[in-house]
Amino acid sequence: MCDTIPSLGSQSLLPPAGSWGLLPGRALSLHPRGSGRLTLVQGRAWLTVSAAGQPSTDMVLHAGECVVLPAHSHAVLEAWPQHDGGPALAWRWAALPAAAVAPLDWRQTVAAPARDLGQAGLVLLDAAGRLAKGLLGLAVWALARPWVASLLARGAVRRIPWGLHSG
Repeated sequence: MCDTIPSLGSQSLLPPAGSWGLLPGRALSLHPRGSGRLTLVQGRAWLTVSAAGQPSTDMVLHAGECVVLPAHSHAVLEAWPQHDGGPALAWRWAALPAAAVAPLDWRQTVAAPARDLGQAGLVLLDAAGRLAKGLLGLAVWALARPWVASLLARGAVRRIPWGLHSG
């Protein structure tokens, strides 16, 4: 949940007290060691977040909006120029206690293992199909072998067309 940020009437390029500033057109790379909340105090920003095992996420943040960044993620924050010559970007970082951080993203905790199980299931079905085909072929040959041997012994067939020999 984001803190309510009062509107800043000032068009100053200086960040409000207690926040970090970033000039328009500049970018900053963040590598948080612990989970935390990034809150935009003024301006507008493009944010790209990437975390281990997850695709990168791009978003646009406006003043008053926030996002929770997981520990050991990588975020790139870029200040967008204001068309009206508005304020530069200002942001705050608040570390979150481990208990306040939601469990890992569902894509990592549910979807990825489900996808892995689905792929393993397909491999299992393919292997089972090949095994069944091989066992069926072996059973057919075991049943047909005495009959083919008798045909060869009587001279009814000189050679088995598919190249197998009795013996």
